[in-house]
Amino acid sequence: MIRGLALSVAILAAMPVVAAATNPYEALKAMEGSWIATTAHRTQTVDNHCARTGLFFVCEQAIGGKSTALVVFLPKETSGRRLVFHTQTLTSAGDRPGPWRELVIDAGRWTYSTLEKPLHGQRRTRTVDTYSGPDHMHAEVEASSDGERWVPVASENLDRAP
Repeated sequence: MIRGLALSVAILAAMPVVAAATNPYEALKAMEGSWIATTAHRTQTVDNHCARTGLFFVCEQAIGGKSTALVVFLPKETSGRRLVFHTQTLTSAGDRPGPWRELVIDAGRWTYSTLEKPLHGQRRTRTVDTYSGPDHMHAEVEASSDGERWVPVASENLDRAP
């Protein structure tokens, strides 16, 4: 669970609180760089190497010095300070890609969730990142069985590496 948190959260680190209506990619550029991810049980480095490739924005992520994933972002809509992207994660292990996910950026709050509706009674998860400036974020993985009431199940803090 925590490794998944690092993949889905650390790639989203350090979004500046800016209005990006004219350029939805601007917020994503803040992910570039090195980060220190800390949970109650471990501390590890996260390095993001990001670029716009045309319509897509991509970030290769290394955790603890090992390349682990390529995350693809596709802009879907903007409305004032609210941005919506579809995302896809490709692992360095070559695993079959999962379904497209959705990232909603609303000022300093990023919510990363699945687009698919869960089967009746199936638990859903989402990651909510809350930013305190460009160099720190707190991330929580939350779970829900009804899509309305969410309970934290894991968390970590990310700080930009010196």
